[in-house]
Amino acid sequence: MQKLIDFWRQKYKILIPVMVVFVLLVAVYFLYKEYKYDNYRNRQETLVFQTFGGIKTKYTAIITYNLKNIIVDITAKDKQIEYDSTPIYYQKEDKVIFPSEMSLVKPLEEGSQFKLYKYSVYEYDKEKHMIHFGSDSDKYSSFFLFDGKKVFFFPDEVTLYMNGVEFKKLGGMSYVKIVGGNTLEYYDKTSDTTDIIEIDGKKITAKGDEVEVGLSERYVMSFGKKVLLVSPDNLNAVNN
Repeated sequence: MQKLIDFWRQKYKILIPVMVVFVLLVAVYFLYKEYKYDNYRNRQETLVFQTFGGIKTKYTAIITYNLKNIIVDITAKDKQIEYDSTPIYYQKEDKVIFPSEMSLVKPLEEGSQFKLYKYSVYEYDKEKHMIHFGSDSDKYSSFFLFDGKKVFFFPDEVTLYMNGVEFKKLGGMSYVKIVGGNTLEYYDKTSDTTDIIEIDGKKITAKGDEVEVGLSERYVMSFGKKVLLVSPDNLNAVNN
């Protein structure tokens, strides 16, 4: 016993820091396990597709949900996918995931714009346009989504014009991507077709029953006035 006491007296300056580090490591371990438990509930394999360069690509996505049933991660199974703002469509449901932040634009509300967080989900359900953002959901009408750079998602039918001349009709749940002012890529959900069109700097607009958007010049018409579109990182969140 005395030997143990003598050993402690000789080594306590070393042992105390070692014990403190050990306790901290144990605490970090349990905190990490708690974090993982809170943030990762399950992973579901879901059949999806995206379009890249005018080519429709089908694959299985591993979608990770946390305990609140919120999407926190998406990865492609057995395929190399670099996610940007290109919409992810479910193959068997009228649902779309947006893998980046998006601007929600409302032309009939003076062109008001709000931020949708990464992994927000659009769903067409029983003739209603629903958007699920985080743990919240809401119904919307007369709106479109914009990634702040090049992608425009239209929940309702629109017609595309090039320098004022009609050249393409798109059904609801379609999107348009303007790349570098010279190339237009679209996916038409109604016809399930995608293509690339050279626009050579021409002005592209999209018009619907209640929506008119200057895709090339990044504006929306609201009661006869042009309202410039804003990147989502400069907007307040839609549920604020």
